[in-house]
Amino acid sequence: KISKCLELSIILANRSATLYHLERHEYALEDIEEASLLGYSKDLIYKLEERRARCLLGLKRHDEAIEAFRRALQALDDARIPLKRRQKFETDIRMMLAVMDKGKRLNEAATKNPSRVYSKQKSNARLEDRLMPKKERNPVYPACSRAVEIKDDGGDIGRHAVATRKIIPGEIVIVERPHCAFLLAETRLTHCHLCFVRIFVPTPAACRTYSCVAYCSRRCRDADAQVHSQECKLLPALWYSKASVTCFLALRAITQRPFEEVMRLKEQFRDPGSALKISAENPYRGDDYINTFYNLVTHEDRRLPEDIFHRAYMATWLFRLLRSSNYLPENVKTADSADSRLSDEELFIAGLLLHNLQLLQFNSHEISELVRLKGQKTLTKTKSMFIGGGVYPTVAMLNHSCNPGVIRYFIGTTMIVRAVRTINAGEEISENYGPIFTTMPESERKRKLRVQYWFDCNCEACSGHWPLLDELDPTILRFKCETGPSCGNVLMVKSDTNEFMIGCAKCGKSMNILKGLKALQDTDALFKVASMNLEEGRNEHALKAYLEILKLLDEILVLPIRDYHICQQGVRLCSLALGNTAYI
Repeated sequence: KISKCLELSIILANRSATLYHLERHEYALEDIEEASLLGYSKDLIYKLEERRARCLLGLKRHDEAIEAFRRALQALDDARIPLKRRQKFETDIRMMLAVMDKGKRLNEAATKNPSRVYSKQKSNARLEDRLMPKKERNPVYPACSRAVEIKDDGGDIGRHAVATRKIIPGEIVIVERPHCAFLLAETRLTHCHLCFVRIFVPTPAACRTYSCVAYCSRRCRDADAQVHSQECKLLPALWYSKASVTCFLALRAITQRPFEEVMRLKEQFRDPGSALKISAENPYRGDDYINTFYNLVTHEDRRLPEDIFHRAYMATWLFRLLRSSNYLPENVKTADSADSRLSDEELFIAGLLLHNLQLLQFNSHEISELVRLKGQKTLTKTKSMFIGGGVYPTVAMLNHSCNPGVIRYFIGTTMIVRAVRTINAGEEISENYGPIFTTMPESERKRKLRVQYWFDCNCEACSGHWPLLDELDPTILRFKCETGPSCGNVLMVKSDTNEFMIGCAKCGKSMNILKGLKALQDTDALFKVASMNLEEGRNEHALKAYLEILKLLDEILVLPIRDYHICQQGVRLCSLALGNTAYI
């Protein structure tokens, strides 16, 4: 085993030299670090450290480069090289250190410039902070913007999101990391097991045990090492069983925490009063098992005995798999026989698995990426691919609509939720659970939602019996009555009308639609611009034009409008391109 490690360290060291000459410094550094950990030959460490220093220089990480050069000097004591070569090597490094020391002093003076410091801090900010700065977040539900409020009206509507102010199309309303996430079996070797990025790097990393999963870097592998060590032996059985991603998530919600931490949850369950009320002092955190994940809806009281039996059977199987790993300490495991009774600790974990399986039915989300052909500019021929699943406790509280107010896309495993139409203050913010009115008939949508999510949909598209997108009449314009919400009537007008004064049959007020018709002409021009930009791959320009169209139409028309929903599809496509994208 030692010789194999040494052999691998030599291979990695040699590959790092190639990567250095290719100026792939980040990847070279990963190989150098791995070679060092695997016990690279002590008499050659000086070369490895010098290469590390030069890679760090290439990345402008000067302080680290100085330390690496110093380690290279120290390693010369163990080097087996001729004296003349040793002296030249030492002279070169000392010269580099002298130059870098002078550069460091100049750099320290430059960093006193506030604008430079700010720029550096901004570039190092977390993804969530870049997309939604802390000052713009809801203090109680920090994954949401301040434009979002979570309410609980009980009954069928339950917890849901409401706009606190007018939300415009394109606005980011939620940015959330998953409580737990897992890749599909078919993407386990093409995507990073931790961050879900598609692996195109020249130096992917595998798990140290069975190489059953892949990582985009050793950094991701090492960050996932503790959790993966608990799951590694279990995964082949789960994959070969063709179990759904729900089973993986039910396990991951437990194994991502040390056994001792899970046992502390048991004490909290015994004392219901210990659960903290959600507030600004105790915000709704996605990584909190008891106050967020565990309290997601399960509809346990509505489950039939057959359903409970099925999920209990699955929970038992998952628990037996978990017992076969080293997750549970030996002193809590009972003998594997028909006469044995599970220990309290085992029963608790088995119960959590059953609970997890129930809540995951209603609260998990697909994680996707946009697949594009290499060299293809347009997004019109792309497709969204399901790569894994995750639980997003805040987004899970959004109710469904067949005409949703938001769309979602992913950067890694982080979900970004954007408004796709104007949402007025006090209006519910709804997402889509799959069935959408533009492509699926009402009866089919309702059937799917009833089977999967156990509710009858009464959204505006269903209650208004909206037709499919292809069945919407493009020659009919649906103007808002100028009286406003107090009237709420829709004025149906033919697009080729010559009459500009239209009377409202409900409130009796007449309105001049000439201004509205002029605005529609403007949207026609914008739509051509958006379509051209989309076709030529200028997605950000296309997105800007599509959003402008939605804002204009929201001011004068009432849904459903064919052109409006076509623009929404354009917004969704352009937004997907901002997230996980693969070129194949």
